[in-house]
Amino acid sequence: MGFSNRDFTLLDTRLFKAFMAAAETRSFTHAATRAHMTQSGVSQHIAKLEEQIGVTLFKRIGKKVVLTDAGDALTQYIRHQMLTTQQFMDEVHAMETRIVGLVSYAMPPSCLMSPHFPMLLERRLAHPDIELKISLTSTQDVVQMVLDDQADFGFVTEKNDHPLLEYRLFCQEEYVLVSRDPAGGKRLSESVILEQAFINYPGSGYYYDRWLKHALPERCNLNAYSLTYAGEINSIHGAIDMVVGGLGVAVLPSHCVASQLEDGSLHRVETGKPLMNNIYITTIKGHDYPSRVEQVIDWFFDMTH
Repeated sequence: MGFSNRDFTLLDTRLFKAFMAAAETRSFTHAATRAHMTQSGVSQHIAKLEEQIGVTLFKRIGKKVVLTDAGDALTQYIRHQMLTTQQFMDEVHAMETRIVGLVSYAMPPSCLMSPHFPMLLERRLAHPDIELKISLTSTQDVVQMVLDDQADFGFVTEKNDHPLLEYRLFCQEEYVLVSRDPAGGKRLSESVILEQAFINYPGSGYYYDRWLKHALPERCNLNAYSLTYAGEINSIHGAIDMVVGGLGVAVLPSHCVASQLEDGSLHRVETGKPLMNNIYITTIKGHDYPSRVEQVIDWFFDMTH
């Protein structure tokens, strides 16, 4: 018999309540009270069950009713079914609360050096069924990856007015000019800055443009292309090593060079007021993301509280 042709209504489970009440109380009268039914209603439900099964389920002994062997078997069947149903419900609810599957996101390389990434890995230990796919790239490429559905969400250093995107403020980071020389660049001026040798690395153009506008707001014509570069590398870690090695100076997020500033291998050039920048999490506006993606995003926001 094909699955679609099977009869799933051989037994009407709605009749089980009256039967079990009678089986436990050994009385149709008491069963009516327990099942919140009339006595005639209990009798009718049991009669329908006996008709469906084709056997007698109770026999009368004096004023009491006693289960037949078939009735006793039905009692065990119903209890087993109740247990199986509860186990099924528990498993389904566990599936809904368990976080399973791939979560992909993109971010600038500097974000990998923030304390949030180790915190994410710590959270993920409790959810081993989550697979993380992380892409390190520029803010512009992060935006494109989210739009192209190559990443579920992304971290960006600035907003883009694209109509499909929405942004949520995640945190702020400080940008600092660092040098190996503790006396280097103390007298900030256009000429001093243009005499410096800078390190070029992925995403540095954005940091340099922001820092120049902050340090010399009156010279709006200065940008990353105005600078002289003494070295270039495709890694922010390598750029830090180049600055420590005395090859040049660089503007970097302060969290990326916190240990070097603390141990004195690098020094920051003071510009008065700190240069702070917003970091956003961007997603597709109105998109219905899987619960695993929403959960990981929530983890990140929990870290900032």
